[in-house]
Amino acid sequence: MLEFLRKHKKLVYLFLPTLRISSVGWISTMIELRRQFNKLKPGIVLDIGGGDAPYKKFVPHTKYMTLDVDKSSNPDILSDAHNIQWQSNYFDTIISIETLEHLREPQKSINEIYRLLKPGGVCVLSTRFLHPYHPGPEDHYRFTWDSLRHLFRKFDNIEIYHVGNRLQLFHQFINFVDSENFLKQFITTGMAIFLNILNPIFARIRFKKTKFPLGFVVYARK
Repeated sequence: MLEFLRKHKKLVYLFLPTLRISSVGWISTMIELRRQFNKLKPGIVLDIGGGDAPYKKFVPHTKYMTLDVDKSSNPDILSDAHNIQWQSNYFDTIISIETLEHLREPQKSINEIYRLLKPGGVCVLSTRFLHPYHPGPEDHYRFTWDSLRHLFRKFDNIEIYHVGNRLQLFHQFINFVDSENFLKQFITTGMAIFLNILNPIFARIRFKKTKFPLGFVVYARK
């Protein structure tokens, strides 16, 4: 029975729709990302790791391109983020959402972003800090304010915004469900069925300072 349900997760989500509600950390991240996207001007956009371009509707653009290593997602540029075969000073905006922690050499990727951006171009990036291991296909790093400032040191203007706080961390911890093994997590899955309803509320509780960020959003201008 468990194996059947595992293979047919859509059935479980159909009858338990609250399991489909995004985590408090992701809702909080999207709130901050959309705030940064609203600062952008339309132009040529590159979405690194964008797959099927889920953020396209939020990002002002005249042309929207995706880059991915997974050819099944039909990216405009099939490439590794460490060494992108494309001309320099081409893009007005580059976004990289929840990709940096999966890269073996994040500095190489940031250097490539800098090279590809036009002078005055903007990078909007998000990444995790207090978050469970999530290989996709690998999970290498967690970043802080200090490491992100160092990685983006070539940029003229760097703004780093933390996402989450102690309260959000606690809420996410007690009802975090691993989507691959949710049937084995009877306690947390059971709690999530009810507590996920509160995710959008907790995600809007924001602190100016915290030592318990769930992640970060970076706005960097070349």
